[in-house]
Amino acid sequence: MKLRIVRHAESTGNAQGRWQGRHDFPLTELGREQSAKLRERFAAENYRPSHIYSSPLSRTFQTAQIASSAWELPIVTVDDLMETDVGVFSGMSWEEVERRMPDVAREFAATRNLDLIDGAETFAQRSDRARRIVDMVTGDHSDNDSVLVFSHGGIIQHIFAQLIGTDRLWGLGVRNTAVFEFNIAVERWRLDGHNRANMNLRRINLFNDAHHLD
Repeated sequence: MKLRIVRHAESTGNAQGRWQGRHDFPLTELGREQSAKLRERFAAENYRPSHIYSSPLSRTFQTAQIASSAWELPIVTVDDLMETDVGVFSGMSWEEVERRMPDVAREFAATRNLDLIDGAETFAQRSDRARRIVDMVTGDHSDNDSVLVFSHGGIIQHIFAQLIGTDRLWGLGVRNTAVFEFNIAVERWRLDGHNRANMNLRRINLFNDAHHLD
């Protein structure tokens, strides 16, 4: 299976420097242009997926609609693809967070631990959600499928961790409309033994690739 994961284009929340979380910010005009450039990139690569999934949040679903408009394929929305719920931080700028809850802001800046934030998803909840996403794409598809997923920078970090099999979260500065591409032999994904050492069964082809914007 070829799996491509794409972060949404620039949203109004991005442009304003706000914590977005589940807050439903739409795309900016620049974001719509970025999505159109992504569509042009796909056309230049002769890329065409067999299945498309998207977060239902506006900034991501709009990106998916624009980027996939050349194909007559349905976009299936999946709630698990939504961004990390950042609780009371949602919709605020960092300056507002520091002003309204300085003690929490100070501890969060030192630890990056969302478990400290009232109403936010815990690390375990985010990891479980990412695991469900990986289980969906590897369990519901065959090696011949080409799957395109539109999601968000925060949860993409967890999806990547689940794909490579680590319990550590890696910091990724995921660019708007950046593409991650993986080749996965999904029909042998769950097999143990020598299959786990066979690099022919798994390959990272693209990582945080947004050259279409440059």
